[in-house]
Amino acid sequence: MLNIFLSVDFFWREGKEVIMQQEIITSLDIGSKKLSAAMAVKGKDDEIEILGVEFCKSAGVEKGLLTDIEKCRVTVNDLLKTLEEKTRRNIKDVSIGISSRKVRITETTVEIGLKDEKVTGKDLRRALEKGKKNIAINDDEIVIDSLINFYVLDGKVMHKEILNWKGKKLELNLTFIIAEGKEIQKYYELFKGTNYNVKYIKLNVISGKQVFLNDKNAMGEIALVDIGAGVVDIALFSGNIIKNISNISVGGNNISNDLAICGGFSFLEADNIKKIYAGNCKSLFTDNSIPDKIRVGTIDISRKLFYEVTNARIEEILNHVNIQLKKTGHYDRICSIILYGDGVSYFEDINETVDNIFERKTKVITKTDLGIKNSENITSLAIVKEVYDRLNLLGDNSKVPIDESKKISETENLHNNESGNHVLKKIKCFFEKIF
Repeated sequence: MLNIFLSVDFFWREGKEVIMQQEIITSLDIGSKKLSAAMAVKGKDDEIEILGVEFCKSAGVEKGLLTDIEKCRVTVNDLLKTLEEKTRRNIKDVSIGISSRKVRITETTVEIGLKDEKVTGKDLRRALEKGKKNIAINDDEIVIDSLINFYVLDGKVMHKEILNWKGKKLELNLTFIIAEGKEIQKYYELFKGTNYNVKYIKLNVISGKQVFLNDKNAMGEIALVDIGAGVVDIALFSGNIIKNISNISVGGNNISNDLAICGGFSFLEADNIKKIYAGNCKSLFTDNSIPDKIRVGTIDISRKLFYEVTNARIEEILNHVNIQLKKTGHYDRICSIILYGDGVSYFEDINETVDNIFERKTKVITKTDLGIKNSENITSLAIVKEVYDRLNLLGDNSKVPIDESKKISETENLHNNESGNHVLKKIKCFFEKIF
């Protein structure tokens, strides 16, 4: 799965000669409310080593789409510079993760002969090129990524470790990610005038597979639901293969808007109140020993109003998700639904609300579950891991070619100073326990 670019870059310079070269992987998760950037290198024993993760407030992105390039450019540039300073590494090429809005997928199978009777990265890249030619896209669309689902080598189905296997005929089952060209062009324009280049574009919700799916739960049908500030992205996997993507243009910002309207606050005031009281909103609602009015700074709000407004909108969002999943035609076969993202995950007793709406096994992932303070960075870490694995398989030249003519802070602090590598392992162990 392509999402991050592997580049040969230098250690940070401070008036000294270059110390050494190192392979740098950099990702940028572009969200409606937060931007998150991660950097990694290939460490000892070919293990991925997370060097740093940074996040900041987003700008110029609404409901998952880039709406103000200039505003977003300033924010992105500042974030990547901060990451460079903290990691003491130079960034040149960046891969970005985006929402699934105005994006679709298509699946195909291709067959190639093995010239040297052995599977090489060159063979796989040749198969990807052939697969791209097999699919139909509209004039206003562009292929932004490709996923290798599984292989069939001389009649034997294989999912991993295909390189250097001997054989004569190789089939690949592929999924291509296709987007509207004019929307993708905006992301290339975003990096104009900066020191960075966009190399690969990935869907954030599909990257979530790296975090939330494992050998134990991936064999069934799993739905990943990323509830963000402006949009809900949904991905349905069957046997670890993406089968359906969809989205809903609602999110955590709708909750803040409702509070602002009902309480007579500004959006920023309502959003701040939501952050402060979301974690104990139900306890406040049921505690009749305290006054109805609670104070946030100089603002008073009814605790009952807060709970009723937020709960009504949360239920509406979750009902929309449930309806969207039923539209896939896979609902009865879904083994579990995993909901994550900061749109609703930090509300008290959110798992109970979810259980009352969905008819399948569900789990809402919180930052406490993941063992990190800032869950905004989960996707950028997932992207790093995904592309690292892909690059080991295909190498640096594996990008799905894009027709150039169609191109229309805060530091992450981990509990107990845990490294990003340990967090990813901890997440995997967590899911092995609950599924």
